[in-house]
Amino acid sequence: MNKTHKYYLAEGYGVELYNAAIVRNDNEKILDKEGFTALKFKHTKEGSAMVKIARFINAFQIASTIKQNSLVLFHFPLLANIYKLLLCFLKWRGIKTVALIIDIDGIRDRDEMLLKKEMKQLQQFTYLIAHNPAMKKKLLGYLPASKIFSIDLFDYPSTGNTMPRQLSTTICFAGNFSKAKFVNDLYKMEGVNFNLYGSGIDKKLVENNISYKGIFSPHGLPQKLEGSFGLVWDGSSIETCDDYLLYNNPHKLSLYLAAGLPVIAWQQSATATFIEENKLGILINSLHEIKEKINGMLPGEYELMSQNTQRVGVQIREGYFLKKIISAILYK
Repeated sequence: MNKTHKYYLAEGYGVELYNAAIVRNDNEKILDKEGFTALKFKHTKEGSAMVKIARFINAFQIASTIKQNSLVLFHFPLLANIYKLLLCFLKWRGIKTVALIIDIDGIRDRDEMLLKKEMKQLQQFTYLIAHNPAMKKKLLGYLPASKIFSIDLFDYPSTGNTMPRQLSTTICFAGNFSKAKFVNDLYKMEGVNFNLYGSGIDKKLVENNISYKGIFSPHGLPQKLEGSFGLVWDGSSIETCDDYLLYNNPHKLSLYLAAGLPVIAWQQSATATFIEENKLGILINSLHEIKEKINGMLPGEYELMSQNTQRVGVQIREGYFLKKIISAILYK
């Protein structure tokens, strides 16, 4: 069997306080450790006509140097037009390519025209890595001939000890509060306390049951989360979630598990099956169910969730899920 040469398109991210950049950056670090070679453009940003010409030549040079028996991984969405050109060059040469999907903006934004464009781009790849079986099924509806794998969880490389957990009705939520409008109604949740982490919060929201803990670096955050559960919720309502969670793996789910926190998640979300099968937390249809669900837990139930969370948390911190899916593709 000939050795497969492994590459990924490096996007030059530093540590940024927004999820897409964090995931891409973390994945690149894992791929480096797995023996992938980074493909880098000399000019990281588009500019003048001369820069665009140089990037065009650079794309052709990169594609020309890739050995025939190779695999090249891209993050998706593709963030620059030159990446799309590089993909075309590689396909023309018969090089195998992988799209590791971070988001499908057409689904998230309910934009059918954008979704069609994204499906056309994804069709160019040899393999696709979806978030979960629900996203895989959704993609197969558009791209029935595609070879699609499911990663199940995004990794969250992190070092340091996580704090021990004890059962209580104190819940953590980490996110961008300018988007998570449901936090405006958390004061209605009597008997449940919330510790909030992130940016964009209206300080007027801080009530008797709500504490704002501040902003921390992404990889220092798992050691800062205080509480018994991490809340995986999105949208404007405490009654139900945004539809994107029907297909998406929220990065905050990986954050909580990396922190050793059992989770509370939407019953209909794409990640609910994984959470339930691995006994990693509680599933709800509305935030109003939280207090009753916690108070109704059987003796030892939380301890089992905590043990399972610690086990999966170690995997997430060590890059297990990306390594596993790459191995599945290489040995398919």
